[in-house]
Amino acid sequence: MCLPKRVSGATIQSVATAVGNLLCFNFGLIFGITPAHMTLYESEAETPLNVVADPTDTALLTGYLFLSAAVGAALSGCLALRIGPKSVLLCCGLLQILSWFCIHFGFDIVHIYASRIFGGVAAGAAFVVLPIFINEVAGSRDKAARLTFTIELWRTLGILFGIILGFYVRYEYVNIVGCFTSCTFSLCFPFVQESPHYYLRKGNVACLEKSLRWYRGIRDLDDRENPEYLLELAEFKAQLKVQGNGTDSSPLSHAYVLRLICVSFLLTVCAKLSGVFVELNYAADFLGRTGYSIQLNYLLLASAQCVGAVMARLFGPQLPRKLLLCLSSLLAAAAVIALALFKQFGHNWSLGIWCERYLPIVLLGIQLLFVSFGLYPLAAVVSSEVLPTKLHDLLYSIASAFSWLLLFGMIEGFNAVKTSLSPGLLLYLLVFAAASIFVGLISLPLLPETRNRRLSAVQRELGYVEQGAGPGAGPVAKSTDVINGHVAAH
Repeated sequence: MCLPKRVSGATIQSVATAVGNLLCFNFGLIFGITPAHMTLYESEAETPLNVVADPTDTALLTGYLFLSAAVGAALSGCLALRIGPKSVLLCCGLLQILSWFCIHFGFDIVHIYASRIFGGVAAGAAFVVLPIFINEVAGSRDKAARLTFTIELWRTLGILFGIILGFYVRYEYVNIVGCFTSCTFSLCFPFVQESPHYYLRKGNVACLEKSLRWYRGIRDLDDRENPEYLLELAEFKAQLKVQGNGTDSSPLSHAYVLRLICVSFLLTVCAKLSGVFVELNYAADFLGRTGYSIQLNYLLLASAQCVGAVMARLFGPQLPRKLLLCLSSLLAAAAVIALALFKQFGHNWSLGIWCERYLPIVLLGIQLLFVSFGLYPLAAVVSSEVLPTKLHDLLYSIASAFSWLLLFGMIEGFNAVKTSLSPGLLLYLLVFAAASIFVGLISLPLLPETRNRRLSAVQRELGYVEQGAGPGAGPVAKSTDVINGHVAAH
């Protein structure tokens, strides 16, 4: 991307991340338009399809989106290591263009399914690879955390705009907006440099130096004598030398790897099971006749998400990770439990007409706000701050794929467990609450505090023992943390 000479490295990293976040925004658009368009496809008077779809057909739209997201997430970790995170994200952009084309030119429900499959694969890969890309280009761990928090903001904004477009904008114009967003990404992101860590893995020193200079704002020849840049480049070259000598592949203890797997799966799976996507997709069922109109209920819930994401971006990087994760999870669980109790026993309570009508949407909005404030964004932030680079790429990919599969099962099983008396809704609410409570209670003893700490210290707390250490050495983390802890010599 052609930028002025006097743009700082931090600004370049922010611009590159913002362009990459268009993928997350686009996923939000596709997901946000789905509830309104499901009704549209079932309407005999207004359907844009040749044949009116029945509820069984439209129920598969979100399911295909999440199932294909699991496929994209499963493949993206390995692909990011082999062809680079930039290349994977570019492929995601092309898939999203195909997704919107299928909607725009589609005249059968099968074409709409294809759009969700293309969009799902792109989203699943993007949500895995974008945090990887951010951590590999950021100049510090603190900067990486601040940029990673923006992913949740762009996702929630996309859902909010998608709901607005789906309910209030004509069908054909919605697809134009989606195509424009996808094309904007695909036209801008090729000018972004590939991650220097990808060139480190490939042993390409010339491209590594070029990429590092670009992300650190080094434009003039005189700036190449910057001490911070030279130190960072020397660390990269030292790591490259270690790789060339074949001394960076010491085996890890089974207990250490098992704990890393537990951390990755705990955060990623529970974030998906917190209920955000299920509640937004089936908000009409969870709220029933309470709240306001269906359209306004969706808007309020999506807005609550956005408020939580804005709070996460503004305050999240400054707060202790464990405290934020614990409090946000428990507060979200408290709101869900209150909603479940109200649905089960509210008819016996004398709360007044106002509470009976508006309390459900207030509680659901509070839950979505706290999930977006802490649990959901911290799943990506803490995973990247805890896991060594190669393990992070693979474990986060597998954990994300597994969580998307669970989400697919919950979406597809919703109508099967729901009845007129709503025990199915109660069951889902209890699952959401259990996932949030589990994270809140386990995060304090299991997770290390990662804010303002080097990766070596975090790994030592997790139980990493340096191979070859003497009997009395105890747990020792690797001393070579390249680039502010982003690459550990594992």
